[in-house]
Parts: sequence; C-alpha cells; structure tokens
Amino acid sequence: MKRWLTGKKTYIVSGLLATVSLVQVVVGDMTLQEFVMSDDITVLIEAMGFSTLRAGMAKGLLIRKN
Repeated sequence: MKRWLTGKKTYIVSGLLATVSLVQVVVGDMTLQEFVMSDDITVLIEAMGFSTLRAGMAKGLLIRKN
C-alpha cells in the first residue's frame, strides 16, 4: 500500500482540501458570491497550488540542472 501512495499523497490532500471548500456551495450553505468572498476560496486556490507544484515536481520542471 505504501508503494501505491508514492507520489499521490499531495494529490489526495489537495483533492480533500478542494472538496471541503466546495461542499458548502454544493450543499447550499452559502451562495457563490458568499463563497468567493470567504476564506474557503483561499483554501481552494491553495489546493490548486499544491497540485500544480506536485505536477511540476513530477515532470522535473522544478529541479535545477547544472
């Protein structure tokens, strides 16, 4: 199981962060306008940033080559 998680933990955390931040809009606890003005949009942007960072590392874009 540990081998299966190699390289996927960041994506799992990112997906969970995005899910938690979007649940309030989907359930109807807040409107889209309230969501955009709340701290939950920051969590969603952070989740996308984590995924982008991990994808860059996986492709070797962030490794300095001498």
